[in-house]
Amino acid sequence: MYRTNAELKTAAKSSLRGHWFPAITMQLIMFLIASISAGADYNSNSALSLSLIISLVNIWLDAGLVSFYFKLSCGQGGNAGVADFLYAFRNHPILFLGNYLMQILYMLPGTILFFIGIFIAAIFYLSGSDVDTLMLYLYGDIDYLPEVNLPGTVAAALAVFVIVLIIAYILYAAWVSLTWSQTTRILVDFPDLKVTQAYKRSSQLMKGKRLRLLRLQISFLPWALLSTITLGIGFLYLLPYMGCANVEFYLDLVRMRDSAASNTR
Repeated sequence: MYRTNAELKTAAKSSLRGHWFPAITMQLIMFLIASISAGADYNSNSALSLSLIISLVNIWLDAGLVSFYFKLSCGQGGNAGVADFLYAFRNHPILFLGNYLMQILYMLPGTILFFIGIFIAAIFYLSGSDVDTLMLYLYGDIDYLPEVNLPGTVAAALAVFVIVLIIAYILYAAWVSLTWSQTTRILVDFPDLKVTQAYKRSSQLMKGKRLRLLRLQISFLPWALLSTITLGIGFLYLLPYMGCANVEFYLDLVRMRDSAASNTR
């Protein structure tokens, strides 16, 4: 039997017991790095370079966090600490970079179709404006968009189209993120695997389990709301809690898969 969300959360809190300080310290470092990136002036080339470097560092630090939570969940808390942040730097950093690029690649088809749909909707919307005035606006000769006059049925159909497009994109993004949600954990668990192999394993593990993971994530929503009320301070507790629970979820998937495999022999 798979463990319930309550059991996964209890296991996560048990694993974190006595290790909250390094967990919160690592999350605080991640927060400070994100703050530096958010506060950069992106009008300068140096700021853009800094943002790119920070993005790359975050990819590797995220893998380090997963390694840290793995040690806690697997009963190796004595060896877990802030030094785990360096896990990806010392263990195939290109592998985790490839994992990030693969995530972008899988999101790309839906993203392209989404923006094509938005572009088409924009053309239909602007077709109800005066063409001459619209061209003046596009060339920068006037500072205001021309008034748009569309028939009611066309405007309603266009609104429905955009809403359906947004919902479809959200569902696609959710399906992609849930299907390949376990790749980083798999790469930490099996560092000799290739990225493509990790994606294949994640897809196999998550087959029929996407809603289970979605329900687990949604169960943290009250904590997220509470953390927001505390001006973000609560996230220093919530993020380690979620990170460890996600590792427990992965270990549960692997345990049930191995159990099913042994029963079929």
